Amino acid sequence: MDRLYYTPREVAEILRISDDAVLDLIHRGEIRALRVSARIIRIPAAGFDAWREGRRPVRRRVRIAETSEPNGIKIGEGEQLPERALELRR
Repeated sequence: MDRLYYTPREVAEILRISDDAVLDLIHRGEIRALRVSARIIRIPAAGFDAWREGRRPVRRRVRIAETSEPNGIKIGEGEQLPERALELRR
């Protein structure tokens, strides 16, 4: 079974750089990583492989738009709510 995650130390050994350099790449957002706890960081193997191939992570902004619909349900054009939701709206 293939590895799902690497530790910063494993990535440092693969790249032949220091652990601190890997942590700096993570901090700058060049390599994606997950903070499992205050002291544990894991780097997804798929993301690391993509980074090595030259693809860089894209940070996306999430925006929650205000809606004027009752109950905060916004319906797109051509969409319908399930019957149960319509009953709750009444």
